[in-house]
Amino acid sequence: MSRSPQASTPESNDNLPKRATEAARKVAPENTDHRTVDRSKLTPMMQHFAEVKDQYSHAVLLYRVGDFYETFFQDARIIAEALELVLTSKEAGKGVGRVPMTGVPHHALDRYSTMLVEKGYAIAICDQVEDASVAAKEGRQVRREVTRVLTPGTLMEEEMLHARRNNFLAAVVIAKNHWGLAYADISTGEFLTTQDRELDLLVQELMRLQPSEVLIPTNAPDLGSMLRPGQTSESLPDCLPNSFCYALRPQRHFTLAEARQRLLEQFRVRSLEGLGCEHLPLGVRAAGGLLEYLKDTQKENYVALQILRTYTIADYLILDHQTRRNLEITATVRDNTFNGSLLWALDRTSTAMGGRALRRWLLQPLLEIKGIRARHDTIAELVENTGLRQDLQQLLRKIYDLERLTGKASSGRANARNLVALGDSLLRLPELADLAAYGSSPYLKVMQNVPPQLEELGHTIQEHLVESPPLHLTEGKLIRPQVNQQLDEMRAQAEEDQQWIANLEVTEREKTDIPKLKVGFNKTFGYYISVPRAKTAQVPDNYIRKQTLVNEERYITPELKEREARILTAREDLNRLEYEIFVGLRHEVALEADRIRGVSRAVAALDVLCGLAEVAVYQGYCRPDMDQSREIRIIDGRHPVVEQSLPSGLFVPNSASLGQNKLKVDGELKVDGKLNVGRLKVDGELKVDGELKVEGYSELNVEEELKVEEELKVGRLKVEGSSELNVENYNQQPSNEQPDNEQPSNLGQKATLREQPSNQQPATDTNLGQKATLREQPSNLGQKATLREQPSTNTNLQPANLQPANLQPSNLKPATETDNPDLIILTGPNASGKSCYLRQIGLIQLMAQVGSFVPASEASLGICDRIFTRVGAVDDLATGQSTFMVEMNETANILNHATDKSLVLLDEIGRGTATFDGLSIAWAVGEYLAMEIKARTIFATHYHELNELASILPNVANYQVTVKELANEIIFLHQVQPGGANRSYGIEAGRLAGLPTSVIKRAKQVMKQIEKHSKIALGLRKGIGKQLLARKTTGQKVSDQEMTIEQLDIFDD
Repeated sequence: MSRSPQASTPESNDNLPKRATEAARKVAPENTDHRTVDRSKLTPMMQHFAEVKDQYSHAVLLYRVGDFYETFFQDARIIAEALELVLTSKEAGKGVGRVPMTGVPHHALDRYSTMLVEKGYAIAICDQVEDASVAAKEGRQVRREVTRVLTPGTLMEEEMLHARRNNFLAAVVIAKNHWGLAYADISTGEFLTTQDRELDLLVQELMRLQPSEVLIPTNAPDLGSMLRPGQTSESLPDCLPNSFCYALRPQRHFTLAEARQRLLEQFRVRSLEGLGCEHLPLGVRAAGGLLEYLKDTQKENYVALQILRTYTIADYLILDHQTRRNLEITATVRDNTFNGSLLWALDRTSTAMGGRALRRWLLQPLLEIKGIRARHDTIAELVENTGLRQDLQQLLRKIYDLERLTGKASSGRANARNLVALGDSLLRLPELADLAAYGSSPYLKVMQNVPPQLEELGHTIQEHLVESPPLHLTEGKLIRPQVNQQLDEMRAQAEEDQQWIANLEVTEREKTDIPKLKVGFNKTFGYYISVPRAKTAQVPDNYIRKQTLVNEERYITPELKEREARILTAREDLNRLEYEIFVGLRHEVALEADRIRGVSRAVAALDVLCGLAEVAVYQGYCRPDMDQSREIRIIDGRHPVVEQSLPSGLFVPNSASLGQNKLKVDGELKVDGKLNVGRLKVDGELKVDGELKVEGYSELNVEEELKVEEELKVGRLKVEGSSELNVENYNQQPSNEQPDNEQPSNLGQKATLREQPSNQQPATDTNLGQKATLREQPSNLGQKATLREQPSTNTNLQPANLQPANLQPSNLKPATETDNPDLIILTGPNASGKSCYLRQIGLIQLMAQVGSFVPASEASLGICDRIFTRVGAVDDLATGQSTFMVEMNETANILNHATDKSLVLLDEIGRGTATFDGLSIAWAVGEYLAMEIKARTIFATHYHELNELASILPNVANYQVTVKELANEIIFLHQVQPGGANRSYGIEAGRLAGLPTSVIKRAKQVMKQIEKHSKIALGLRKGIGKQLLARKTTGQKVSDQEMTIEQLDIFDD
């Protein structure tokens, strides 16, 4: 078990930091650890250091000594090695000798602290809390106290935070296979909790959040220690990755009773029901443990968190860590950098708040169409109204980080410059609201409602604080004149005193006839009179020599010292009063924290949408048509990142069509039992004796006549021409989500929909009796009448699944490569763009559900519950897994969690093992995805034998990335077209990479022999019965024995 360095046993001097002095090397081993040294023999200061270190054993202790922050014992070694500082030693007491020591200048504390925190260390800062001269006069040690504890997850210091990403502190509670998670960003006040049962989802959430620190409850011996990234401990649950910084906390802080009480006190409520977390006991425990940690580390600095919010992972599009990595959403795979990521391509935000919000949106896309369309509507308006968008962005650039400024003010850490920036930003909000009033889309409407109290607060700050205040709050010159009468009187007296000093210099020059006589001031001696050494004979008798320098003598007089005492006392009183006024103003800001944070969320969202609108305009994006179907139809799609990385016009667009959600009938379709289908089109007559369900937001198109004897359930219904809709026993309840003008769903025993002449007025009566006529609302009625119903809120939509029924097979059109297959087998040469195409489809789907426009000329996309990617693989040396095993684990995760609403993007499966093994696995995976799961899938492969799946399964199609063959080379066209490729051009790729000519020649010879004798494709066509699989896909039972016997014959002659 590896633990944090500060919890280790005393070390020898054999493994010292590189920059260790000779004095450090002579330190006795027992003196390297504060726990093993004889404290009775330590000096008073060293005794106090050891006592404080006992209290903060999990942290590196920085101890203020004069102008330095010093540290000793094992902490000195840690800092010297981590910061590459010189390790020396210091006398710790006569009976002890020297102990390790290092230190940093006080003015460089923030810089060195940031470096330590980034490496995963916690830091306790022990400051001098009184003037050293006072302690010296009383003959005692300077009083010191820990004033701050810095841990990776509890930072508030601006210079230690990344402006455009959150700094989350998380807490995890695991009970059997259930878990609770709470996380907070104390710099912005965000505080959320959730609970679920799959441990894989917990890891996914942690990987999404990337918390800087995670709290783990334990009663193990290493309680209180910090585990930096890469370290392990028996206290760390096996399911948690060791890539985070973990703080091991006492179990008692995570009990349900204590956690509940802590939350009630924090938010001053009587019940957790109001917080929405009463039903989440593990989430409550995690949230309570997190609050206790903040209390422990932040001391007197109150942390003002927003009201606790709950959420459910299933409410958002789920992206596992591999998918986020492979799609390069926030960082590139190659070097983990921002440039080249999707975030880089889309981020046109003007504020730090907007930058953080965009990152959150990309990592947590929406599932609810209403929310997605609200974002699309706002972007559409901003795209159309260029002037409004540009004015909004220009104003947004002048708004500072309201969230973090408010957090600093609420915790009592904001300085005057922070409040000035906050005040300026608050005064911009009414201007922003006035601009937003020119729009009518959802997010612009929200921005129109700015509480008037915030403008008043902005004016108050502006009226109180000078325009450019000093950095330090105790040096005065913060408050404007005429804010406080007592302050103005004290300032007037101070000006008189300063004028007296100025007059003294003039009168003393005249009195002594020394033209270069000056009156000066320093912190050590106070006011003094400076006389050049050549003129010292001319000084009066009442001058008292205080200091002798090379070129001057310094004197004081009784009168000057008397005036000095008065001036310094008045200055202290003046600065104290200014500070008190400032603290009061800061408290006023804290009282408005909730309002400011509410508005800041609206500002951040509007900033994101303005940026996405700008990208849409300059990159030529389109608004996707979103619905609840399984369809993915993209016309001329482009990769959003690659497109921006290439010169304009060079990227080759490609289309995609997935999600067979349609049944097309040319003649007559009769259903005696039940039929569930996503989209149904009938050119002739449709008769249903049982039940017909058309799920989701799809359509039922009937060219002539539709007759239903019992029940009809449909998302969107079109009866064209002068046809009739006859429903004998239809009694569907009205949907709560229908618009007010579309509620004709409560029908009686019989209802008929007939087309009306174009000059008739629309009917308004929605209460239909024994027989009623439904007329379409729009006034322009042509040859079509349409009854539309709102999409179902049920997310468990049925696929295009034909339940047992008397269907005439001759009337059904099988899926072809031009329809919407569930599975596309994508073949083509190496480096032709297959991986780019896969990522392109995934990114377009993700962007659409984020609420962005997408890089395509046209797109119709059904909501996706999860996106899976399996692109490339490397050895996982940490867990001893080979490349092939990593690949299999990722594939298993997809097959175990994908649904028919998922999007699966596979780039090679089975390449890390023997050819027959790999091909067999790839075939079985493709079969399973198409037949069992029916997830929308694109499977890029060099196993051209998989093209045979399309000839067997009706929902599989072959596509290829085309090339142009010339005499001695191939040209990659990067075009995806129907049909399967029969060559990978791997040898040509090897030639381009510089393989020796002899190797290329030999490879061609071998390939000809392999192709000549290979019977793999023939075996697949012969061995797997097309009818057998076709029967299984249409719901007919096929025994496992039948499937096994047939598939065993794949490679027989």
